[in-house]
Amino acid sequence: MKSRFVVMFFIVLCGTISIAVFNPIIGPLSRNLGLSDFQSGCLVSVTGLFWLLGGYFWEKMTFLRSKQMLALVMFVYLATVIAFAWLADYAATQTHVSSGFFWIFLLLRVVSGFFFGGIPAKAQAYVMSWTTQETRTQGMALFSTANGLGFVLGPAMSGVMAAIGLTAPMYAVSALLFIMILFLWISIPNEAGQKKERSISSLSPFDPRIRFYLWVGLLLSVTLNILQVTIGFYVQDSLGFDAQATTQLIGYGLAVAGVTVVAAQIVASKYLKRRPARMLRLGLLIVALGLLGLLAFFRLTYVNFIVLGIGFGFALLGYSASASVAVQDHEQRRIASYVTALQGSGAFLGPVAGTALYTAHMAAPYSVFALLIGLSFLFALTKRKAAIPSPKTIGGGVE
Repeated sequence: MKSRFVVMFFIVLCGTISIAVFNPIIGPLSRNLGLSDFQSGCLVSVTGLFWLLGGYFWEKMTFLRSKQMLALVMFVYLATVIAFAWLADYAATQTHVSSGFFWIFLLLRVVSGFFFGGIPAKAQAYVMSWTTQETRTQGMALFSTANGLGFVLGPAMSGVMAAIGLTAPMYAVSALLFIMILFLWISIPNEAGQKKERSISSLSPFDPRIRFYLWVGLLLSVTLNILQVTIGFYVQDSLGFDAQATTQLIGYGLAVAGVTVVAAQIVASKYLKRRPARMLRLGLLIVALGLLGLLAFFRLTYVNFIVLGIGFGFALLGYSASASVAVQDHEQRRIASYVTALQGSGAFLGPVAGTALYTAHMAAPYSVFALLIGLSFLFALTKRKAAIPSPKTIGGGVE
């Protein structure tokens, strides 16, 4: 049984890496192809939008058994990633890039986002079918961890491999996804993931038990996407580096941040697993300090990346675990759906908010979101002092 969880963990992780690997390369790739900043932002945001739509669609589809369905959406998704990379390589060899290329790129990203939405949706169904009332929270935490790690490791992989070629990370993640399809086919039985829940939760995202945690999740997801999309511009404008030096700095910095996130979540899972709210508060504080560090001490680039990695590692795990323990067992699947939707929303809203704020002022994205995260930290402190409802009412304590 543990091996099945490992396979599903890596399917979700590789899928999220593949969607996040696109963000750091879209800027230089768009300039190579003669696309405008607005067009490059559209290519990122439209993926997040159709990720949300696809997640709801594929979650309800049952015309194939679960393994065939998950293999199908993974294969079509990786085919669109390869097609995008190949078309970008072809367009880069042309002396004049037709405006029609943009619409083809946009269509590929629409299809890509729509089919990607099926990967976390179907993986979640597997996790739900393999867990019991006693182990469901751990299963959902594993699912959320894979998503959170992917959004950090993806840009790190993109930055490191960009020296080979801007589209090299897209080919690499496609190979990883193909390997995951093979593992899925070999190690997961056909009947797995078919169990239906006896009741469908009508848990509202505005439920007072979870609305703060969902707000924090959206805020963290948007912040993470803003960092990935704007950090290249910020490095060039702050330090005067050329494109190659910028790519190398970002690549190594994000790689360091990715390793730090993994280490932080291992530590958090081992020592703070019974204190998710404490983990969340600590993570929010560290993320806010890391964003301020980008503004005040940007030449200490790697230190800032390490601080942000620790902060996101604690906060991402803290908010999802806090939301999970705040509700009852039959509401766990709805919580996991909200966590997935928040990440798609961040992928949609982050590039838009980041580019708009950066256009207004280069420091605006980091100062505004440092303020929002700092205020969320202060609110989390007030929640700590508030009366905690009975476990019978909320399905478990938040501390």
